Amino acid sequence: MPPGSIKGALSISTPAVLGHEVVGVVERVGSAVTRVAQGDRVVTTITPSCGLCAFCMGGRPTQCARVSETRRLDRPKLIKHDGTAVEALGSIGAFAEAFLVGEESLAKVSTRIPSSAACLLGCCVTTGVGAAVHGAQITPQDTVAVIGCGGIGIAAIQGARIAGARRIVAIDAVADKLDLARKFGATDVVRAGRDAGATADEVREILPGGVNHAIEAVGRPQTAELAFNILTPTGTATILGLMPEGERLSIPADALVCGDRVLQGAYMGANRFLSDVEMFTDHYIAGRLDLDSMVTAELPFDQINEGFTAMADPTAVRIILRLNQEEK
Repeated sequence: MPPGSIKGALSISTPAVLGHEVVGVVERVGSAVTRVAQGDRVVTTITPSCGLCAFCMGGRPTQCARVSETRRLDRPKLIKHDGTAVEALGSIGAFAEAFLVGEESLAKVSTRIPSSAACLLGCCVTTGVGAAVHGAQITPQDTVAVIGCGGIGIAAIQGARIAGARRIVAIDAVADKLDLARKFGATDVVRAGRDAGATADEVREILPGGVNHAIEAVGRPQTAELAFNILTPTGTATILGLMPEGERLSIPADALVCGDRVLQGAYMGANRFLSDVEMFTDHYIAGRLDLDSMVTAELPFDQINEGFTAMADPTAVRIILRLNQEEK
């Protein structure tokens, strides 16, 4: 893949080292570190939390009031030979032989879960499953729609299934992704078209009153509005997809007010990373959380560009890169 051909919707300063879903072993720790030690096997999060502010104490660590302070650096983590600062995605920059993070960004992970599964816990799974369990707080009484069946959407479908949702409707424009969604727990599927109204009508053919919960995992105003528009009265739309700064949503005010509907965000699934990693591991070991099938391919690190290309395949969920081919 030629340099500059990878495009994203979110801004990041360049040059940059990408990569934020990673598992590794702690090589060194600073003198002030108390929670992890050399030799610990860990996964990372892009939402470090202090554990002391009102949001953290209230169970919403992804909104930590001190995150800017936690991430503040007196000097750049990475610089080029000419002194130019190099950005690290999510303050991690994991596409490297080694990277530097604060202990707030790390959670210990059991050796019972293989590396190919463990690395998914840092973002994809913690966002998708977290959205179902923490953000939407789905129960066995609920019907759920998940819009967008990429990695985060597939994780959200699994989260809804683990939470006991009685119906799970997967919505995507790509038929192959809907086939994948069924394998991970979707009870029904809807092929999204250009007409959002027609897509909403198809959902209501399956569930005439609409759904109790809609989880949006695309990151477009149209899909966020669709999530709201397929809700039953008192339903909740949880928006996960990140959108460029300045995007606006348009929703019918009467449906919001008269129907007691809720439109909410759940940044990173409103996860509780430190305790969630242990929860995910237990669900994985018990066979309830299928991470292995989310790994479409495993490649050596020097084939990273081939990995980016492979992600364009609609049947791809996650491509794993290995720096050490012997490590499993």
